[in-house]
Amino acid sequence: MFVLIVPFTCGQEFSSDVSKNGTFTSPNYPEPYPEDVYCVYSFMGRGKERVQIQFTDFDLHLPHEPPRDCDSVDAVMVFITINGQKERVDNFCGNKLPAQLMSNGPSMSVEFRTYHSSPEVKGFRAIYKFVTDFGIYAARQDSGSVCGFNFNSDDRSNGTFTSPNFPGLYPRNTECHYFFKGKPKERVHITFNKFDVDGIPPCTTDTASDYVEFSNFRTVDRKIPRHCGVKKPKVIESDGDFFRVTFKSNAKFDGTGFEALYQFKPYIDPATVKRISSNSTVSTSSDTTDRTYTFLFMLVSLVMMLMINV
Repeated sequence: MFVLIVPFTCGQEFSSDVSKNGTFTSPNYPEPYPEDVYCVYSFMGRGKERVQIQFTDFDLHLPHEPPRDCDSVDAVMVFITINGQKERVDNFCGNKLPAQLMSNGPSMSVEFRTYHSSPEVKGFRAIYKFVTDFGIYAARQDSGSVCGFNFNSDDRSNGTFTSPNFPGLYPRNTECHYFFKGKPKERVHITFNKFDVDGIPPCTTDTASDYVEFSNFRTVDRKIPRHCGVKKPKVIESDGDFFRVTFKSNAKFDGTGFEALYQFKPYIDPATVKRISSNSTVSTSSDTTDRTYTFLFMLVSLVMMLMINV
């Protein structure tokens, strides 16, 4: 006799109209979840809001080594919408804590599918947030950009800035701008501490690369090359008191992005340094000559006195 096993279905809907943050868990958490479960957790924000998800506990039944894409084992699957189509971000299985995630728009869905159960597993627990700052802190958001941030030397002379959702995976199809404005005769120095931006140099659309771009203007500055991959860029210095950094991701792959240090430093003209160095050399030479003449004068005087006494 053929028996059709229908998975136990469950799920929840979370709206930013109701709450901007909260938690969600697998069924029965922290007790073992049932087998043959299919749950859908839907998140819906508004406007510029993005969904940010951080797993705080993750323990799924895994009878063997994780298969490719966690197929045919208990797993959590995360989806976003790109150009009206449902796209998978990733699947997660086993007991390794997934990276922090962020949607590319105001919605995201998490699906939980089980085939087995075990008295030794707890399932998962996660925190969700609807955010408008893209997980980028310590900066003033630019009102003229969807994802734009202003750094002014009048506020702070140095600090850090990151890609969206750092140190988690940055969201797909996202473009963020970082504007640095120093005082007159100041320069902006950028030093990258961490760098993981999916792509292949020279980071063009032909290679479907995400990238970080630099400019001394609000428009494109063609003399500074784009950067992508895992190799950290060298220290970058602006030509003037304004500098722009742009991060752009496409719809294909992910990375953890970057963390960088910015500093506003006074500009020192090399010509001025050269003049000071030259004047110092001349002054030192003149002082040495004066001391030599003084010594010779004293020596001659001493010899003459000795001769007179004789």
